[in-house]
Amino acid sequence: MGHSPKSRAKLYWYPHKKPKGSIIMSKVKEIKTELEKIGTGYGLTSLTTRTYKVEKSNAFASLKKAIELAKESGHKAYFNAGEFYGPNYANLKLLKDFFNEYPNLRSDVLISCKGALDNSTLAAKGKYDDVVASVKVCLKEIGGYIDIFEPARIDMSICKPGQVYPEETFEAITPFVDSGEIGSISLSEVNADQINAIVRDYSDYLVCVEVELSLFCDDILKDGVAKACSDHNLAIICYSPLGRGMLTGQWNTNADIPDEDFRKKLRIFQDDALQNNRKLVEFVQSEIVSKRPAEKQITMAQVALAWIRKWSHSAMYPNSRFIPIPSGSTAARVAENFDESKSVISVDEFTKINNFVDTFVPSGGRYEFI
Repeated sequence: MGHSPKSRAKLYWYPHKKPKGSIIMSKVKEIKTELEKIGTGYGLTSLTTRTYKVEKSNAFASLKKAIELAKESGHKAYFNAGEFYGPNYANLKLLKDFFNEYPNLRSDVLISCKGALDNSTLAAKGKYDDVVASVKVCLKEIGGYIDIFEPARIDMSICKPGQVYPEETFEAITPFVDSGEIGSISLSEVNADQINAIVRDYSDYLVCVEVELSLFCDDILKDGVAKACSDHNLAIICYSPLGRGMLTGQWNTNADIPDEDFRKKLRIFQDDALQNNRKLVEFVQSEIVSKRPAEKQITMAQVALAWIRKWSHSAMYPNSRFIPIPSGSTAARVAENFDESKSVISVDEFTKINNFVDTFVPSGGRYEFI
């Protein structure tokens, strides 16, 4: 773990030809197998990044509910945490406190942790020493082993001309997998070319790719990202599956959003944009939710999550599991999102939704602020 990028380059001229321990590679395979069982994961962002405080008792109840429902579905819970989700590593400290109180539940959870980002500017920090420092602090603040580590962004600023990604970022992480401190690696916010290149060099370490996917943002289905994941047998972790809350149907005007909520300043939630964006919300409500018989009722959020999961191992993406990771700061919200027995749509509903989404153009970019 102490090698510099230069010295490591002398030891291992070709990254994909590094010697692999059978125990380490067995762990990566085990995590990939476990991901194949997961229907819905839990994004922990809202527990520590909202302007209002989520009481620890409510956060713990939400975490316990997610584990309980995952176990009922026959798989581990998937927790998506972040070094930068709140000040002073608040997200990781929350998990540490939770598992200190409920140590018997740790084996029921896969923890994926994003890092290698400047916590104040949110700029990628992909240099070797910066990534090593990020991994070490995440391990310290979370209190031990991390199943999956994700460099949150690819730091193109340190790439040489012609490079698709900086190798030193992954050269910094792989020793932690080799030592057993981390179980595997996920990619995050990558394009198809980067997926193909990183898989070529580090396939034995990779288990999944985290990117945005929702009815409001289906870019990965069009730009080759989902196809690249399927080509390489990687699970797709889908963040913001509810369109940053748009698909909960709770906001009709910008005035409905609390002043302290960052989404109040997002372009997609300004009144002129909302007028257009609510066409999708109204479509889901009128054409899917309202047309369900009483015995098959479903919420708008459940439709949105079911639509994502419906892509799993489909004809277009036969080798990828699509795992939405909605957030939720109450046990009740987690219960709604994780109710996979209800969150199912028919082939006809799936087709109807896709026909609408194919012609619908949302207003406002993913990170467009006013």
